[in-house]
Amino acid sequence: MLTAAVLAWALGAWYTLRWNPEIAFFHRVHEAKRAWAADLSPSNRVLVVGGSGCMTSIDPVRMREAHGLNVLNLGLGAGAGAKFLGRYAMDWARPGDLLILSIEPGLLNGAIDWKSLGVQLAAANGTWHLWDEPDRWEWPGRLLGLRPGGQHLFTLLGKAVLRQPWYRYGLDEIRPGGWHAVAARRDVPSPGPGPVTLSPEARAWLADLKAQCDQRGVRLAYAIPWFYGSESDRPVMVDAHRRFLEDVGRLVPVLPDPSMGVNTRREDYADSLVHPTPEAARRRTDDLARLLRGWRPADAPR
Repeated sequence: MLTAAVLAWALGAWYTLRWNPEIAFFHRVHEAKRAWAADLSPSNRVLVVGGSGCMTSIDPVRMREAHGLNVLNLGLGAGAGAKFLGRYAMDWARPGDLLILSIEPGLLNGAIDWKSLGVQLAAANGTWHLWDEPDRWEWPGRLLGLRPGGQHLFTLLGKAVLRQPWYRYGLDEIRPGGWHAVAARRDVPSPGPGPVTLSPEARAWLADLKAQCDQRGVRLAYAIPWFYGSESDRPVMVDAHRRFLEDVGRLVPVLPDPSMGVNTRREDYADSLVHPTPEAARRRTDDLARLLRGWRPADAPR
């Protein structure tokens, strides 16, 4: 039984790291970021990290060519969790960088722990050291996280039966710098108000991340992602975002955004309330560039 269990785990881990289409997609995004970073000017860099809303919204090529900003888009999947995203960003950060957290508020109103997608991406990208915990040995649990979940296997089986693509995003949608130009389209409902406060775990995580940045000479700020919301939902969404940003602002500087992270143009969104179409992503890139240029506290880019 023990041999069977070990073989089943090994088969699952092999599938995750070699054949899982979602992991393969995010690994290719990671490789595009590495290629972009290698060619990026080492001075005045702006690193933007978050979930897929970040990955699909910020075009680093446009940032450089249209605005003269050295931007590295570190967005990956929100399902990887805030802990992985923060460690992933710090792995790229160097003294003098400005790190912009554009993590979805929904990731910061609960537990800040390792998610299976974060475990799998750290391994697939060869960044095994991100698993390490100070004064604790967590590798057995991390290794178990390499197994594909039951929901994933049943979803894959359903796609095989219905002869659907293994993954809804294609590798040809990945642009230079790791920007994801989403081709898929589906109806996007307005979400209504979101979370308005940080969880105690998120407060501690943000405070620790700020301390790490201060120690390493990295400037840190938060920018709320750009959500779709209907005209009728906009007031309650803006109010929820304002209260959330006030909470965040007690721990890290907040990049002022007049939109308060709400966009009422339904046509700007592809297949998710945080996934803009490529055309809208270029406008979002321009908006963020203007915000960065107009921001003047000590944490602003020079």
